[in-house]
Amino acid sequence: MSSFVSYNITAESLLPTPFSGNPLLPIILLSMAGQKHTPVTTTDIKDSYDYIIIGGGTAGSVVANRLSEEECVSVLLLEAGKAPPKITDIPAIYNYLAPTELSWRFKTNPVRFTGEGSPERSVTLNAGKALGGSSVINGLQNIRGHRRDFDKWAERGATGYHGVGGPVTVSKPPYTSELKVAVKLAATELGYNFTDANGPIQTGFYDLQATEKRGQRSSIAKGYLVPVDDRENLDIVTEAYVTKIKIVDKIFTAYAVEFDFEGQTRIVNATREIILSAGAINSPKLLKLSCIGPKEELERLDIPVTSDIPVGENLQEQWGVLSIFELSPKIQEFKEKITTKKNIWQYITTKTGPLASVSGVSTLAFLSQFGNPPPVEYPDYELYFIEGIEEFLTSFSLSEDLDLQKVYKPHKNQAYFFCLSQVLHPKGRGSVTINTTDPYAQPNIEVEYFNKDDLETVVAGMKTCLDVGNSEPLKKLGAKPIATFVPECEKSEGNEDDYLRCISKSVFISSSHQAGTNKMGAVDDPTTVVDPELRVKGIAQLRVVDASVIPSLTSGNFIPTIMIAEKASDLIKKSISCPAK
Repeated sequence: MSSFVSYNITAESLLPTPFSGNPLLPIILLSMAGQKHTPVTTTDIKDSYDYIIIGGGTAGSVVANRLSEEECVSVLLLEAGKAPPKITDIPAIYNYLAPTELSWRFKTNPVRFTGEGSPERSVTLNAGKALGGSSVINGLQNIRGHRRDFDKWAERGATGYHGVGGPVTVSKPPYTSELKVAVKLAATELGYNFTDANGPIQTGFYDLQATEKRGQRSSIAKGYLVPVDDRENLDIVTEAYVTKIKIVDKIFTAYAVEFDFEGQTRIVNATREIILSAGAINSPKLLKLSCIGPKEELERLDIPVTSDIPVGENLQEQWGVLSIFELSPKIQEFKEKITTKKNIWQYITTKTGPLASVSGVSTLAFLSQFGNPPPVEYPDYELYFIEGIEEFLTSFSLSEDLDLQKVYKPHKNQAYFFCLSQVLHPKGRGSVTINTTDPYAQPNIEVEYFNKDDLETVVAGMKTCLDVGNSEPLKKLGAKPIATFVPECEKSEGNEDDYLRCISKSVFISSSHQAGTNKMGAVDDPTTVVDPELRVKGIAQLRVVDASVIPSLTSGNFIPTIMIAEKASDLIKKSISCPAK
């Protein structure tokens, strides 16, 4: 049977993408059949494994691959979500994926100091709920981080972490837009350097490097699980919702995982280790439900405490603000580009063109608010230049009344672009707490978005957006700033900085780059949850391997999560000694 025959066209059409119901969808999928996108899974679960991995996302997929390289050990990978549909491999539709069952769609507690822009004054945090995790729904950006980021980790006791290669393909999307050409010209005229974001000097403008292989998304599941799904010692299970890690009280040792699967509660033993890779929100939640966390918080819920450590603290999140510019009517709007028959056929036949772009993201920049060039080569904000598409706004849950009605819809039938200013190293800190023992309830998520320094960083980026948008190369495309109507900000219009600060508090978005809630560092540091080898303090045979262990956010995105998972796998494999064949 061919891989195309196994596609469920009806299911593929159910995702709310521009290709739902399009008669060309089967042909698009057929043209993509050369890349198997998801691994074979099983429903036959044994009673015991050597290693159990909770979470089949970015980190969990890596660890499952690496541990199962050792043929003498057995590995179980549990994922709460499903295998993603093939259509998710089209890079141009990533903004359509966040508001679906492929994301956990966490809601924060009401955010302090917000304006009118976020419904219920809360923010949606997206995190992948599928095999491959967030690598299935994210913006495909591949940035390893700055050298100084990892020096900071080492200063805090998290030593031994460096860059790594791997089976995830990275390339520049094969598409060049009018916007990309103009932004590059503008950057040069404004005195900025063009650089390699993964090179030794990162400050400057750069072309997007994406986890993309021949015009298709290269998810972590595709890179790490698909090639090894025939290993007899690896079982991959989807739609398995873990509710508790079981611990032997007297010797403080993790020994089993309890989860719901096919309408039944299952308990499976781990003879060697349990690896928790459920992400920066779900990992601290599950630890607390498993009797690991702050004593006062757990005792309020009558949860016995086996290890009193600061689980759920240190939540960090990158966030930013969109500046919107209209473009000349002569330029084709991006949504029209990706649904035009000519461009669809270009993708079908060559895997190039608008459909191979990362939803219109063209050029990016790592810059510093302290000058160009900055006194120290270390960026503190990032800019994204993105061809405008309505779904970019809705995927971030910006207010229908404020943003779509008053800003976007008057320009619905014409081209425009976004410039996103995003803080890279936020100083604001939040937390993940629980107020119930129900494992299906969302935890309380408190995020500090408007730390004074972070706000100034975002505003600096917005001013750079305006500089680029008002430059001659952009003016030749008809670029004009679109006013963002926020009544409470009108009184600040005479002061640009005050006005931008006010706007920021109304139309900010989450970048869904959460980290830090199970902080890694020195064992004697009272703020850490795991040691440098990612072992949970006070509990044997339990590690956390995901973005929650990151002590401080890196420049860019979460490719370092792969690095952490590779390092963790090496650490675990030191204790494995398979007999020689």
